[in-house]
Amino acid sequence: MTGLYKQSNARRRQFVQLLTDLDQYWIEVLGNKLFHDLNYYDLFTQMWLKINSSEDDTFRKSELYKLMPHISQRTAIKYIQTAIDHGLLIERMDPQDQRSRQITMSPDLKRKIELFLDHSISMLQETSWKTG
Repeated sequence: MTGLYKQSNARRRQFVQLLTDLDQYWIEVLGNKLFHDLNYYDLFTQMWLKINSSEDDTFRKSELYKLMPHISQRTAIKYIQTAIDHGLLIERMDPQDQRSRQITMSPDLKRKIELFLDHSISMLQETSWKTG
């Protein structure tokens, strides 16, 4: 690996504490420990990335499964349904195909993900880049 520099244990501890703080904030901002899972992190942040890089904010369920690459499709289906049941994701009938459903982020989830991202960036700027 290029750019890999051996770090002091103090620096490593600082980084672990930063990750712990970010993890705790993820729980706080989402408001439910049920979503304290890296697969939800993958799903929500990847949805946010796609929404913010195109004009389309809707997904087919099959697209969402691919955003959680570390679990099976069957498990991903359960995760997505849980997020829908809790109002984080919104499911609508596809106007072009009545047999299909479209999924989008709720405005509240989008706001929460942006709060998390802003907080994370601020923490990285304040903590991680200090010399230690």
